[in-house]
Amino acid sequence: MAVNEGKSQVVERTCEILRQVARQGPYGARLKDITENTGLSRPTVHRILSTLVTENFVRRTADRRYQLAPLIHEMGLSAPSPVEDLSKLRQLIQALADFTGDTVYLAMRRSDYATYLLRCEGAYPIRTHVVSTNQAIPLVSGHSGRALLAAMPEEEAEDIIARASRDPALFLETTPDGLRDEVDFVRANGYGWSRNVTFIGVAGLTVPVPNANGPSYLAVTISTITPRLSETRAAELLPALKDKASEVAAVVSGQH
Repeated sequence: MAVNEGKSQVVERTCEILRQVARQGPYGARLKDITENTGLSRPTVHRILSTLVTENFVRRTADRRYQLAPLIHEMGLSAPSPVEDLSKLRQLIQALADFTGDTVYLAMRRSDYATYLLRCEGAYPIRTHVVSTNQAIPLVSGHSGRALLAAMPEEEAEDIIARASRDPALFLETTPDGLRDEVDFVRANGYGWSRNVTFIGVAGLTVPVPNANGPSYLAVTISTITPRLSETRAAELLPALKDKASEVAAVVSGQH
């Protein structure tokens, strides 16, 4: 029994170290940070990391940071989507659309893009059909992307913004620096509210969906015409938006 418990403990520690490495994204995690965040001893973390490097699950960079290795990506290609059943999520997103009267989106991050899994319509007659269901757009181009960028490590978000900066048109009605300011706002406040930055006449209120295992990879966004989303109305809708995002998180975690 003691031997089995010891093996189980090693597996648990290894999983936690992998989570810590993943949370730092492409920038990589320092040994010191992993040790502090896991509460494990430095020798234990170093020993497990060395094994993970040998087995090609993790790689060590020239500046002594640890990243997930390409093998993890290859394994991930065989994994099912984290969102397995959209029917329950559609009910939640439609309920929010009915409450607000506006268009509500559920988007999922895939690399440098946001794929819009759901678009549900409210009763307000003027609608903002700027994104279609199953459409993928760059994270820097949409309201949902702002929430997803804010949810990831700053270095990873900056890498994405820097890559997109080679094509300024991707930023639509804003600039790379303007987008950075918006992403900083989401980090500081937990939500994004902006108008006329994707398309003139369109406004969005967005939040990342909580993820207990790491950075958020889903976002819920209310989209409408600019006059309907004043700062006052955004503040009124925000509690309902956050509640619905938490409900989405509960459904998704229950599917696993």
